Amino acid sequence: MAVVHVEDSRARNRLAELGLSIEEIENVLRRAEAERNFCTPFDPLSLPGNIFWGRTVRFLRETYVPKGWRSASPSNVSLLISPTDDFAVTASSGSREAGFAALTPSTRYPKGSAVIRRVETNRQLMFPDYEVEAEPQEVGDGIPTWFLLYQHVNTETGTRLYSELSLPNNMGSRGKIDSWHERIILPWIDFEGVTPFPNDDDGEGGIDIPIERLG
Repeated sequence: MAVVHVEDSRARNRLAELGLSIEEIENVLRRAEAERNFCTPFDPLSLPGNIFWGRTVRFLRETYVPKGWRSASPSNVSLLISPTDDFAVTASSGSREAGFAALTPSTRYPKGSAVIRRVETNRQLMFPDYEVEAEPQEVGDGIPTWFLLYQHVNTETGTRLYSELSLPNNMGSRGKIDSWHERIILPWIDFEGVTPFPNDDDGEGGIDIPIERLG
């Protein structure tokens, strides 16, 4: 069962251990939302979600690279790598359970083989007896990868954003990540007066071909 940090102090302390903060992540998400809201109903349906995901990645990098972190994109997986090179952070839209401590979320969409390999690396590091076939290493490979999961929920006055920073340990069915070793639940953010969008697709997993383990 995943370790879940839900109380404000516990979440803050765990994020601090990782070199992150609630305030900085919230600022990243607020900036990404502002960019998303430049979209109009005349844009392609997937554009608001793509913009939110892409700007979340960008603003995470802009916030933390000056603090000694670095960016990398091995196999087109957009990463923020810690100053000690011992873990990475990426972003993904999540299911309706994302951001709720009592529920178990998944990524909203299936992931490609490059993301699947990163989750298998997480599992190998947590369970040394679990073996992953060795492959050529790129910058950021071979280290745990945390996922900043988020979901938008329509409210009577606008939109509410739920999010969490979570460390996956296994792939589920159909290429979605739905098993977690540790979850840090972040405070939700209300955007009043913001017009909801009908589809919040994201672009972090669509280039690759999803792989489902058989047997």
